[in-house]
Amino acid sequence: MNRLVKAMAIAGIAVTAALSSQASLAQNFYKGYQAAEWARIVEGARKEGRVTLYYVSTQPVVDRIKAAFNKQYPGIQLDMLRLVGTELVGKLDQERATGADGGDVAITPETQWAATRATDKGVVQPAGPASANWPAKYVINGVAPLIGMEPLIIVYNSKLVTTPVTGYQDLLRPEFKGKVATPDLVANIFFAFYEWQEQTLGAKFLPALAAQGPRFYPSCVPITQQIVVGELLAETLCVATIITPLIAQGAPIKMVVPKPAVATPFAGVITAWSKRPNAAQVFMDFVMSPAGQGAWAALGEMASPLPNIPNALDINSMTALDPTRFTPEIAKAYRARWNTMFNR
Repeated sequence: MNRLVKAMAIAGIAVTAALSSQASLAQNFYKGYQAAEWARIVEGARKEGRVTLYYVSTQPVVDRIKAAFNKQYPGIQLDMLRLVGTELVGKLDQERATGADGGDVAITPETQWAATRATDKGVVQPAGPASANWPAKYVINGVAPLIGMEPLIIVYNSKLVTTPVTGYQDLLRPEFKGKVATPDLVANIFFAFYEWQEQTLGAKFLPALAAQGPRFYPSCVPITQQIVVGELLAETLCVATIITPLIAQGAPIKMVVPKPAVATPFAGVITAWSKRPNAAQVFMDFVMSPAGQGAWAALGEMASPLPNIPNALDINSMTALDPTRFTPEIAKAYRARWNTMFNR
């Protein structure tokens, strides 16, 4: 059990990034791919010899991507740096302003940032063969590909809960009274999550959840620990990349991807100031390819924009979360109503 708890601490990821709405997705296909030019880019990437990726995902995910990339492009070294939340895009903006060497590519949930940089020429359009068939609705402002979506999931104790949980409404069953956890309003993503629940599940759902006497948390990692040991039975929000390693180690938990689900979208960006522009193109093309998408979705943790990716979740059943509308004024009003509802 201690090994499981330690693994959860290592796997923790702060789900606090601001996400853009699906309305920002462009409606045109990439048109830049040319075979002869791509051959030149790949040769240039081999000469550059390495590429630096900034990311926020958990380590097992990027380790799978790195292993698959190294297998396909053994002559190009992939360096990786994990930066949580807005730290990633802040570092990229600083590097752009100073001309410093740093991130060549990034995988970030800050899709609103990607949309802005797509319009001010801060990121570069992919030019590889994978871009030629990339679905149109998964392109941000005609430049940055939305390369995957990670659903917000329900988790429950599979030993103590004998009737399977299939969706949020099941958490209103009497057995979960005082034994279910839900996020506190510590980040805009949680404001957006509750708003989505109201819009999707109806106005009666949150008052009914409040009547269950839920416990509140700023992160799902400590709550998952309590579910593993049976102190709690379920939580309304976590992410699969935290849960699947624990299930593989024998933790008595199950994850549920609701239908419909709300999800964190991830943008892939090639920085316009990259010191290794060819290697950046090669890496982004790999991530957009079936091989790259397959590495990311291998354990059933992600939804892919591409069809027929083994183990990928159904992206068509997911809505991209949008915390960006929660300005301080809107958030203040929503918090007052939420506090009254949950007696906080």
